[in-house]
Amino acid sequence: MKAKLFIAEDQPNFRKGLLKLAGKRSTEWVVAGEAANGRAALSSMEQCVPDLLLTDIRMPHMDGLELAEEIKARGWGTKIVIITGFKDFAYAQSALKFGVLDFITKPCVEADILNMLDKTYVRLIEENQSGRLVEDWRRQHEDGQLRSAIMGMSCNNGEVQALLGRMKECELYFLSIPAYISAEKHYTAQDMPLLQFALGNIIREHLHKWYGGGFRLFSLSSSEWALLADRAESRPEMPSSWLQTLADSIQHYLKLALASSGQGQCRTAEDLRQAYERYCSGTGREAASERSTAYEALLNQTALYEKEKEIVSWLMSEDNGRLNKELLDQVGRIGNMPPQTAKIEALLLAAALLRLVQVQFPEWRMASRSIEWGSVYKCESPEEITEWLQVYIREFLHSHNNWIAGKKDHPVKQAIRFIEEKYMEECGLAEVAAHVHLNPSYFSNLFKKETGESVTAYIQNLRVQKAKLLLKSTDMKVFEIAQAVGFNDSNYFTHMFNKIAGLSPKEYRKRTSATSHD
Repeated sequence: MKAKLFIAEDQPNFRKGLLKLAGKRSTEWVVAGEAANGRAALSSMEQCVPDLLLTDIRMPHMDGLELAEEIKARGWGTKIVIITGFKDFAYAQSALKFGVLDFITKPCVEADILNMLDKTYVRLIEENQSGRLVEDWRRQHEDGQLRSAIMGMSCNNGEVQALLGRMKECELYFLSIPAYISAEKHYTAQDMPLLQFALGNIIREHLHKWYGGGFRLFSLSSSEWALLADRAESRPEMPSSWLQTLADSIQHYLKLALASSGQGQCRTAEDLRQAYERYCSGTGREAASERSTAYEALLNQTALYEKEKEIVSWLMSEDNGRLNKELLDQVGRIGNMPPQTAKIEALLLAAALLRLVQVQFPEWRMASRSIEWGSVYKCESPEEITEWLQVYIREFLHSHNNWIAGKKDHPVKQAIRFIEEKYMEECGLAEVAAHVHLNPSYFSNLFKKETGESVTAYIQNLRVQKAKLLLKSTDMKVFEIAQAVGFNDSNYFTHMFNKIAGLSPKEYRKRTSATSHD
């Protein structure tokens, strides 16, 4: 991400000097414009609102304070830094009411300007990440309400009703992948996040083409999704057998089978719950009744809240040994219960762990998981039930241990962990440096000193390695693979792949295909 800088300064030589200094931070900043007075600056900024305005306090036509006041009146989010002489400093402080971020007093040196640019850039990145986090959290919350409604758990019926009400003709579908790994594919358990990302991309690409923005797709488990689609938003080019087209596309690109089930229109939370019961009824009426009993147990929000408080108390002790022991004791206790009771208790503990993570640690990968209800209902013995539960406990403990280690780790180790989790998204020097709370230029030198390569090179190498997996195991188009592993430009992806692997993506696919046939 490059941030936009605007410079308003009436002294030509000083303005020229500021432009030169901004050029030393060209990786982070682009100069969006310059002006010799406040009025001209305001006019130019209306065409392209900058992230930062660096302005002199005394200028003709409109001074720096009046300019700051006008920017606030327009509601722009522009950060403002005022350059002022010592004699004007008290006067400049009155600009604080207009949201001025900082002051630089004349005479100033190069380091003053560069430090200000670095600090402001890190702040912009953190705010940007925070904004995305809030939006992601809102989406996760809404998906969680819909998921709870589908599974018959406690939810805000009014909120669910409002979410469904956004669609004129809301239809519900369930999508699932029966198996990710087989002998004919090169996938491993470590590749599941990338596969799920690629799968989601392919499904959403088709749905955008057929429904525009009139759909909502969210997970029920790692292999099962709910799709809410607004039939009123369907487009003429949508094929009549669009579910089959979707399945064919998944099979073609990822070599995975996609199963689907349409449940008709849904307008209320009760409609969603009944639809899921119908969907699950293929396993038998008795199994559906058993599911209903377990769901009702989870409806006891007091029990769930108490379980969460219990886990929090173990976390607050800051004793990892105790946390491990308490959770393993829970597993042992549940393993000695009758199967039906064990299922309910296992579901209660798994739900408490997931809800705690989603609220307290939304950045953990586990926060995007949901309970795999279908798996636990297939368990027949206490041993199978505890084995199912331990998957969630192990993931929780692993995430918690990484989080604790990350707080103590060297910044480069923290950065590498962050890159390995975020390489599929917008992930560059600025984002990584902001994650470890270091100046980008300083962190870049530190990373290269520790690893022997730049942050950008490390990220590109990792993306190319992940791309090789998809080239070898799927028929996804090159531009789709580029997008799946974090490249926005397929031509640039091809260039980087050729540079790192020594051959083009198409040549790599052809060579690995020939090798596997031999």
